[in-house]
Amino acid sequence: MKKTWQSIEFEDILSKNRKKNRIIGLSFPQNNNSLGLEPSVISVLPHCDEAEYCAENFLFNDDDVKYYVCSVYISGMDEFIKWALGHDFNKIIVGGYHPTTFPEDFIPLAHKIVRGPCDDFFKTIQQDGQIVSGIYSGNTVPRHDLYDVKNNQQIIPDKMEDDICSSINTSMGCPFKCDFCCTPMMAPKLLSRSLTSLTVESKIIKNKNPKWLFIRDENFPLQKDWKERLEIINSIGAKTYMFASANLLTNLDDIKFMKDNNVYMVCLGLEDISVDYPKNKHLKSVIQSLKANGIYTYLSFIVDPLKIVGKQKGIDFYTKLIETLNDLLPEMVCGNFLMPFRGTKIWDDYYQFVAEEDYKHYDSKSAFLIKNKLLREKMEFFMFWYQWQYYTSDIYNEQVRKFDANDDTLYLRFAELYGYFRTKYERIWNERC
Repeated sequence: MKKTWQSIEFEDILSKNRKKNRIIGLSFPQNNNSLGLEPSVISVLPHCDEAEYCAENFLFNDDDVKYYVCSVYISGMDEFIKWALGHDFNKIIVGGYHPTTFPEDFIPLAHKIVRGPCDDFFKTIQQDGQIVSGIYSGNTVPRHDLYDVKNNQQIIPDKMEDDICSSINTSMGCPFKCDFCCTPMMAPKLLSRSLTSLTVESKIIKNKNPKWLFIRDENFPLQKDWKERLEIINSIGAKTYMFASANLLTNLDDIKFMKDNNVYMVCLGLEDISVDYPKNKHLKSVIQSLKANGIYTYLSFIVDPLKIVGKQKGIDFYTKLIETLNDLLPEMVCGNFLMPFRGTKIWDDYYQFVAEEDYKHYDSKSAFLIKNKLLREKMEFFMFWYQWQYYTSDIYNEQVRKFDANDDTLYLRFAELYGYFRTKYERIWNERC
């Protein structure tokens, strides 16, 4: 039988992958190198020659593989199911938020379903039963050698496209129970890594010479020894940014300590501006203190699409948002559509709007709760449009920073979105500009 170019290409890919007893790390949805944070699965891949992370090529010969270690996100569920049905059930191990919260969904798809945080791979999978709890030691160093840090492109003010950006986790989980957040379901208490493992990882990252470093903890200053951890991270020599909450930054000495240890930006959750959050009681004064010390502020906000159905409701919401931004003057803002997670406090109020085909839209940029396609697209446009209005306003460019002073990743990303939306919504754009 004559071979087609497709079969030749398939065999060529498989031949490149021919090694025995491989432990393959995979992220679902498949990692996009153009977006790229380091995949979470590298934190559990064991330190042995057989372990490897595959970001792009998902074609494997099961006979060569000992384990498939799969980190499955909600948005990658469909992709994972299709992949899993074509591979050996007995070699598939899954973990992540979705397997943790609803392990029954994976019973026909995976030999081992790991619930919660895990950084000790072999001890975890050696436990009896199909559904097991992850064993977390806090001593494991993620496999940075399995991932090309140059693929780790992030949107940051003043970061140029060629700047190297890396990231680090010093803890996992969160003790707070915000009604919209799934993190406490994954890890309901704060689990800190050992200072020894953090020191080792910092040396590994330093050798990659990053200009920027993202501390990926849900709320870094929650840890009592965060200052000691920050000093270790500062040894990397990169400009650092982190998640925090305003209620933990009311001490001016703490902010000065951050400045002295190369903190460039702090990401604070503005959340839904129609809701008062105790953690944000001192938000304005904290932002002012950060600015006084030359530290940027990144404010993320949540838009519940069901709250802004109707022209006037939309106008009222975004008017209040712009007023808030003009008052707080953050250097960076990020809009996110509400994503109701199964098992959170708000799930009962939203589950009737979420179908399984919506899982692929759990990226915070889709208003999938709205089923009318035209209305949903307009909401996605206005999410961009009001952020663009803030960045291009006189108040931002005169009192905060020049938005288009250089071709940093923040400007380039919004210029890209501008081109996309301007063409699609020319009429609406002209009416409002």
